[in-house]
Amino acid sequence: MASYCVMVKGPCRGSFCDFWGRVKIRKSSVEELAAELRTVVVKCQGEDSMTLEDAVREYWRVIGVRDMKKLCEEEPDLCAKMTEAEIQAQI
Repeated sequence: MASYCVMVKGPCRGSFCDFWGRVKIRKSSVEELAAELRTVVVKCQGEDSMTLEDAVREYWRVIGVRDMKKLCEEEPDLCAKMTEAEIQAQI
């Protein structure tokens, strides 16, 4: 049985915990997320020769998102905000 996490008020997800990532996304504006995303994607594609999809995924991972599917199921509003940031970044 998973231990109880007081932060998420539910079972602990251990290494899949993305509580702080969700907080950062919630507190940031779409414009801030889009600007950061644009910067990171350009950097990743230039230095690491990543594909666009991998660079975007890496950005959300660095923010703290561990499981995109779970996040979109549990908090569709955050998922929509992330999608809007991707659109505004024009990537």
